Amino acid sequence: MNDELDISQLENTISRYRQTVNSLIIAAAVVAAASIAFCIMVAYPLIWVLLTVIPLLSIALWLSVKIRKLKPVLQVRRDWGCKEVTRDRDFTTIRYLCDFVSKGENSSRFIDDQTWKDLNLDSLFTRIDRTYTDPGSAVLYRILREPLFDKEELAERTRIIRFFQQNRHARERVQVRLARLGRQFVSNDIFTLLWRDSYPSGRKRWLFNGLAAMALASLFLPLIFWSWALLAAPVAMFLINLFVHYSTRRQKDLEIISFPYLINCIKAAGDLFASGEVEIQSDTQKLKELYKASRSVIKKARFLIPVNTGAGDPTAGLFLDYINIFFLLEVRAFFNTSYELSRHALELRELYLMLGKLDALQSVACYRASLPVYTEPEFNSSGLHLEMRDARQPLLDDPVPSSITINKNAVIITGSNMGGKSTFLRTVGTNVLLAQTIVTPSAAFYRGSFYRIITSISRTDDLIAGKSFYFVEAERILRAIRSLDGAMATLCIIDELLSGTNSTERLQASESIIRYLSGRNTLAVVATHDLELAGRLNGICDFYHFSGSVDENGLRFDYRLKPGIANSRNAIALLKYLGYPGEITR
Repeated sequence: MNDELDISQLENTISRYRQTVNSLIIAAAVVAAASIAFCIMVAYPLIWVLLTVIPLLSIALWLSVKIRKLKPVLQVRRDWGCKEVTRDRDFTTIRYLCDFVSKGENSSRFIDDQTWKDLNLDSLFTRIDRTYTDPGSAVLYRILREPLFDKEELAERTRIIRFFQQNRHARERVQVRLARLGRQFVSNDIFTLLWRDSYPSGRKRWLFNGLAAMALASLFLPLIFWSWALLAAPVAMFLINLFVHYSTRRQKDLEIISFPYLINCIKAAGDLFASGEVEIQSDTQKLKELYKASRSVIKKARFLIPVNTGAGDPTAGLFLDYINIFFLLEVRAFFNTSYELSRHALELRELYLMLGKLDALQSVACYRASLPVYTEPEFNSSGLHLEMRDARQPLLDDPVPSSITINKNAVIITGSNMGGKSTFLRTVGTNVLLAQTIVTPSAAFYRGSFYRIITSISRTDDLIAGKSFYFVEAERILRAIRSLDGAMATLCIIDELLSGTNSTERLQASESIIRYLSGRNTLAVVATHDLELAGRLNGICDFYHFSGSVDENGLRFDYRLKPGIANSRNAIALLKYLGYPGEITR
């Protein structure tokens, strides 16, 4: 039975259940009204007649539960293999985890912000992201910003992705549980709850427990000593605890909002290890250990008073508020839970990362199902090599594939305006990144060395800092040069070297820069319009080009990468096509 049929069946089933529930509720209302009218007329005991409504409402409730269980199943089946999951994404909070980790580790391993921007990786993340949870989005983002350089780590990642691809029922069990966990209403506050420098002092627990005990004792003092004066004791304790309640309110309110989601994460971990998927048993076994170590947090958080308790009945709500304040119920529960959180912070962080890993990798499996072409990469352990066949730009809906084999340290890409040079540079950088992160380059074949990736593609003046186009460009090239590490191969991608200055100095400086890069442990891929520069580097670089033409009939480009240096130009022809005066174009 194919997926489309399953989705259609689920939609029809949920629709029938909803119609039945509506019909049952209407029937129950009619029966109840008729029963009441009958009882009024014949003085029959009302309770026995109204019991006829209970079976109808019970069936409606049972069907409502079924609908609630089927909704996540329908969601995951709709998401599988779709082009893109559209939802609002707050990258400021999604990147919290990556920023935190990159500060504590070798930052050179991570994709820097300029390269991320050059390769349009926010948009690519959006294409890949089919996660269901906040930990999933955060871990997927970190995966894409942290290329790996170890075959075994990538092989393990591949194994889990394949498991999700090849085992539909097991995958859906995991996806449905993650979908039920869902996301926070506020943006990833659970991260700031778990990754923090310090937690509320555990010593305060004893102080607040003591104040609660004194409040309880103050109620019995007037009864024990039969003194009206002692009636002031409960009032005094209430005022003291009122001050404590509101003085700690700001601190606890900011954190309590994340506690329910944290509890649901722990419960989700318990459900996932209980599912017993053999192929990912090492992950589920780890979740089992983490769940057992941190479930005491659930017990403590159970006593936290939900927001708006008693909202339906103002009198009851006010009474509960007084009880809460008098005995410091919420304050004590908060500090007790925070104490447990501090004791198990490491386990909870690891649990967050494990949930995020499973969610992120099922998302990659779903992304693979949406691709017309992809491959699992092959890696060389040494040397500089890159070979891609029918490589595609994953952000384009109908890209023209390109193939390239690079064995020299530098490659020059020439060609006419709008012929495809910049798109090809992004195609190379993006597919190298996808190979070393989610092992899913968008190509028919991929083999290459491990690379750090650094780019200089997007260029603009920095008006705020008062920097010219050339100055900004020179800074970015210097950033690439300074980041070169002899022990680790670097893929350095540059679009139009030093195009913001005069031709004589640009030619000399560009030639020197490319010669410098080609003498390092670096694979430089450079696009240029300057055919003279390409001629000067003959024998040092490999050459490829794009071609196209412009005439009175329009622009014609095939966007095909071809070996050699471009032998055609189109800048003046483009001016003619745009309608520039003849005295200019002549």
